[in-house]
Amino acid sequence: MSVWQRYPKEERQRYIQFWQIYGALSNLFRQKKGDLIPYLDSKFQETVFDKIFSNSENKDIGNTPHDILSVFGDERIGVGLKTWVNSKPSFQKVMQLKRFQNEINAIKNSEELAYKISEIKNQRMIQDYARLGLSEDSNVYHYVTRDKGSFTINECAYPLVDLNNLRDFQLEKSSISWSDGKKEYKYTFADSQILQKFDIAEQETFEIQIIQDPFEFLLNAYQEFISPYQEKIVEIYLPLYSYKYKTVKAHSGLNSWNGSPKSGNTPRPLNEVYIPVPIEFHRKHPDFFVPDIEPYLKENRKKRTDNPHFRLQLPNGKTIPASLTGDNMKNLQSGSLTEKDENNKKYGQSALGYWLLREVLKLEEGEKVTLEHLHKMETDCVRLWRKKGDYSLIHIDFAPIGAFEKFMNDEEVED
Repeated sequence: MSVWQRYPKEERQRYIQFWQIYGALSNLFRQKKGDLIPYLDSKFQETVFDKIFSNSENKDIGNTPHDILSVFGDERIGVGLKTWVNSKPSFQKVMQLKRFQNEINAIKNSEELAYKISEIKNQRMIQDYARLGLSEDSNVYHYVTRDKGSFTINECAYPLVDLNNLRDFQLEKSSISWSDGKKEYKYTFADSQILQKFDIAEQETFEIQIIQDPFEFLLNAYQEFISPYQEKIVEIYLPLYSYKYKTVKAHSGLNSWNGSPKSGNTPRPLNEVYIPVPIEFHRKHPDFFVPDIEPYLKENRKKRTDNPHFRLQLPNGKTIPASLTGDNMKNLQSGSLTEKDENNKKYGQSALGYWLLREVLKLEEGEKVTLEHLHKMETDCVRLWRKKGDYSLIHIDFAPIGAFEKFMNDEEVED
């Protein structure tokens, strides 16, 4: 049974209905009227998948391998989303490797080049497995192809590249192509993109009727379209580096385990980290962690025993206790000042660092985090969000490079 068929039938039908509505509105998004191939926007593709399927959540943070996380009981499946015109086999972009461009371009041998690109691709995917708690062999691509008057839903396996079976190397001036016996790949030198050849694996095809003048329809359908699926949330961004010094400091933040011992000569736990919370953030957003952070910023705050504490929902499905600590509530760290139960022992002060340093960044114990480590993951900050009025549970995931700076400057942050 395909992953598509495992989603509830009524949700699949609703998903298709929204595609039909969106496709009908194609003339809203283009100047050329009369085009019979319906329009489709990739961001809408992610949004509607997240909204319709109750067991699925959008996990795309800009350039990560998996766009959607679907959970079936104890099984967690990563889903890559794609769309293109014409239902026929074709190469499509699956990963951008601009940050590895110099490293890749230095290799001239075709076999070594294909191996290196495949190895980097696999490393990026394995990092995402750790981020989302995925296994290696059950993830899929869900892709929608577009033809005149119709959409077709397709699905295929989304495996790691088999590094032990690379073959069919073809090096050209602008690209290199190869196969691993299961999938065919291509890498283009000019834009540092990996492409994969997709066959047509039809799951379901449905008709699209395009409205010639969709504006009146939009006015009538708008509220019906968004109201049942809109949930009010409050979101913010925090840096994984020092906002003041624009770097990951060697003895604090993500490297606080490398700081001076708290007492005597006993080293700090190797997974101890905290996410910096700049005072500038608190001044601008005093009501994210508590209704009013100001009382916690007073000079006598060291006498307080009620630091803001909450549950932190990691993107891999685990929930850990967390709190704000330090002068001016400058540290977000796991563990709680108030909880003394068994759960706190399991998910204590090192829980956040274990997830971030060991599971996601794959760093060895004693290896310091640098901006280069973060940039290779296409990130340097985190996004946090909660339901409006609910301070008890806060979600966290990585965010694209520069998102915190844009957030503080009131600029739009792109996913």
